[in-house]
Amino acid sequence: MTQSSSAAGRTPGWLTFLRYAFIFMVVILALFGFQAVRLYTDWQWFGELKQTGVFTGTVYARMLLFFGLGTFFFLFSYFNLWLAQRYHQDGFTLHLQDNDREQLTLVARKAMRWIALAAAVFFAFMVGGNATTHWSEYLLFVNPASFGQVDPVFHQDIGFYVFRLTFLNYLQGLMLFTVGATLVGTAVIHYSNQALDLLAHGVGLVAIQVRRHLLILLSLFAIIYAWGIWLSRYDLLYSDYGVFFGAGYTDVHARIPALTLETILMLAVAALCLVNIRQGKPFRLPLAGLGLWVVVSILAGGVWPEMMQRFTVVPNQFGREKQYIAHDINFTQRAYGLDRVRIKNFKGNTSVSAADLKDNSATIENIRLWDWPQLGSVYTAKQAKQPYYRFNLPDTATSTGTDFNIDVDRYQLGGRYRQVMVAAREMYQEGLPASAQTWQNQRLQYTHGYGAVMSPVNQVDPAGLPDYFMREMPIQFEHPELKLDKPQIYYGELANDYVFVDTTQSEFDYPSGQGNKETRYEGKGGIPVGGILNRMAWSVRLGDANLVLSSDLSSKSRILFRRNIRERVQKLAPFLNWDNDPYLVVDNGAMVWMMDGYTVTDRYPYSKPTAVGTGMQDVDQVFNYIRNSVKAVVNAYDGSVTLYTADKSDPVLQAWTKIFPGLFVPLDQMPASLVSHIRYPEDMFRFQRDIYTNYHISDPLSYYQKNDAWSVPADPSQQVENDQAAADSARQRMLPYYVIMRLPGEDKEEFMMMTPFTFLSVPNMSAWMAAKCDPEDYGHIIVYRFPKDSSVNGPANIMAQVKALTDVSTFQTLQGQQGSKVIFGNMLVIPVANSLLYAIPVYVQSTTGGVAAVPEIRQVILASGDRVVMRPSLTEAVTALSQTSAAILTPGNQNAAPNPPAGPVTGQGNGVGAASTGPADTLQRALSAYDRARQKEKEYNSTLDELGKALKDLKGKVR
Repeated sequence: MTQSSSAAGRTPGWLTFLRYAFIFMVVILALFGFQAVRLYTDWQWFGELKQTGVFTGTVYARMLLFFGLGTFFFLFSYFNLWLAQRYHQDGFTLHLQDNDREQLTLVARKAMRWIALAAAVFFAFMVGGNATTHWSEYLLFVNPASFGQVDPVFHQDIGFYVFRLTFLNYLQGLMLFTVGATLVGTAVIHYSNQALDLLAHGVGLVAIQVRRHLLILLSLFAIIYAWGIWLSRYDLLYSDYGVFFGAGYTDVHARIPALTLETILMLAVAALCLVNIRQGKPFRLPLAGLGLWVVVSILAGGVWPEMMQRFTVVPNQFGREKQYIAHDINFTQRAYGLDRVRIKNFKGNTSVSAADLKDNSATIENIRLWDWPQLGSVYTAKQAKQPYYRFNLPDTATSTGTDFNIDVDRYQLGGRYRQVMVAAREMYQEGLPASAQTWQNQRLQYTHGYGAVMSPVNQVDPAGLPDYFMREMPIQFEHPELKLDKPQIYYGELANDYVFVDTTQSEFDYPSGQGNKETRYEGKGGIPVGGILNRMAWSVRLGDANLVLSSDLSSKSRILFRRNIRERVQKLAPFLNWDNDPYLVVDNGAMVWMMDGYTVTDRYPYSKPTAVGTGMQDVDQVFNYIRNSVKAVVNAYDGSVTLYTADKSDPVLQAWTKIFPGLFVPLDQMPASLVSHIRYPEDMFRFQRDIYTNYHISDPLSYYQKNDAWSVPADPSQQVENDQAAADSARQRMLPYYVIMRLPGEDKEEFMMMTPFTFLSVPNMSAWMAAKCDPEDYGHIIVYRFPKDSSVNGPANIMAQVKALTDVSTFQTLQGQQGSKVIFGNMLVIPVANSLLYAIPVYVQSTTGGVAAVPEIRQVILASGDRVVMRPSLTEAVTALSQTSAAILTPGNQNAAPNPPAGPVTGQGNGVGAASTGPADTLQRALSAYDRARQKEKEYNSTLDELGKALKDLKGKVR
């Protein structure tokens, strides 16, 4: 009866198995469920971009490192911990007279085995998790490329430092941690089992098996430590001596030999550990060897190099360091692509002539008058239409001089090469009224921005506002080349949230006087929502239960995920750095974003590092090698991404192309219509110009003396309300700028980026740099140097001359009355023939109209040599400059009559190009002046009306 009852109450084995299996699944889901969902949804996203190979390759590398190195740590550590316990069980148990104490000891030893297992598993997970963050280093380690260049000290190919050294340092650190942690754990187990009783009996009572075990581990630790010392020799190639970067005389003649000696001595310590297993008192020989290593490290690794530096190098620094300074110059120039810079001479010490203006009319026509802050204010006031449309940059954007996302590009419009400024009208859902920020509105209705605004860089209407090539909603365009088939912007810089398309509801398209217009998505982008399981997965991923509950979604609906183009390309190619300024291109009826990708590393020997961040104390990354190797194109409507190889010679890109063979497309497969819009990237140019201020010097002695160092001039147009010294320090440096111009000696105008340089000690011009953007000569950098003995005015000199003019100060006084302010725009320094032309727009803006107060261009200042003119339009300024001699527009003589014209200067384009002096031009200028006068009259009458209303209100209050 008892046996039957017992059998009846016993749980079946299969049910017990199911219970444990269920508990196991719950634990796995709790620990890894969300990660599994992330992997699954990421796999779908990569599938949308047809790049699942990138996803699987990245996941494979991470999993290999996680399980490979995690398992290595577990097997090595747990085997040694188990072995320590095994030694004890084989004959080193302390026999106790008290049975209860003996049983307690056995229980404690059994618990110790479980603790050892748990510790090994825990640290194995930690090691594996950390290893996954090194996946890119691992992939480069196993897929290196050759630079075809060796370092001058160790004669290793640069690829060893870029592709192998970082991962070798990581492996060395991991192995050292593995052996060190195991050694500590093993010693604890030996001690806890009383095989090591250091406190009671001293080291002489250590059992031979325990002694052997610990000495073998110590020997292995010493070998790995010696490997680390050996690898640290290579880090001397990144030394910073202030005067130059890289290994110097003391490094080569003292520190490297010392580190080599330390490596040998540490290997000797490892050998002494093995010898001490059978001979000598326990640990006596290794401790003696370690002591010798410490002494040698202090003397050879510390004292000797410091004495050599102080008594040999410092008194004879240039003589000792000359060849190492040369290494720094050569390697830095190569690392930043500056070894291919072409240098030409440029006089620039004469004023531009009327003949020069005439011959360079296309350059004059494309002088940019509109600056980003001012044009952004105009776009916001005139073209945003609704608060849920924005032209702003995202909050994460850095290294820009404005908050507005307005880009400079060039187009062939009406047979003319025109420089334009273009901005995408993006959706900003936070701008919706609070009551309208519902889930349906934000996810199903307000899904996209609409169209773009485009203006020529130099045209101004009679009211002082920009003309438009593209504007309004629905889109209006002045040239057929700008026609848009799909003006909706689903993917952009402000699109930070996911949305759903192909739902039961139509999407809001744009506001209209006849009611809001609606649309439905017709693109191929997005991920199918699918059935209930897929919807649940995405609901978990996004933390959005409405995805499962909403009846507006069907299996045909799609989710547009990672719509922010920066995030989109960063996730697709996380091993690349991306330029801070994506730009919008109108191409054959579509809108696409073009982005520049960089390969960077901080492991290029002898190269000066560059720090990138948002402030002096906020450095995000440091690198000393950069290439603009990738051009990305992202379709604003369907989100498709294509990555083009822009620099096939870059070894870093060659390695990544080998790793992900289907990710990159050769640049020659880019459509010609897009190739014509490729720009030299601003971030790259800014890094190069900063490095070039010192590294244009190829002679080591001149570099050491810094007698020919340059600087990037401060922006003289910034408004700073302090004393002069504080103002100079507060001003930001001039940003590089795009221009359409004809280089000296060239036969046609080109689109390029340029920047001026001044001497470090004086504000005179020293040189200017230009990077070509047009396809024929893309990427060619030319530096035009002024003679060292010349005194060509720099931007600060010109601004001082401008502010000394009576006409300018009078204009500021009259226009800067209460209720308005005068703003000097960015100064552009534009080479024309063999002279320099300086252009400054002058804005007037109301200070009482809030966001509706838009800046207007009221004057244009042109300067060349000692000649400065200010006129209401670019046309008039060009005409005045071509007619005026240096003696006329000097301080105190601004009102003298101009000289007779030197000759006609023809131009094109709505009265804003280079001017002519014929009757037609006179008529145009008269009409322009009349329109401005009428506008002033309106403003005057409006001001009188406002004054009259205020007086009436005041009269009523007095009564």
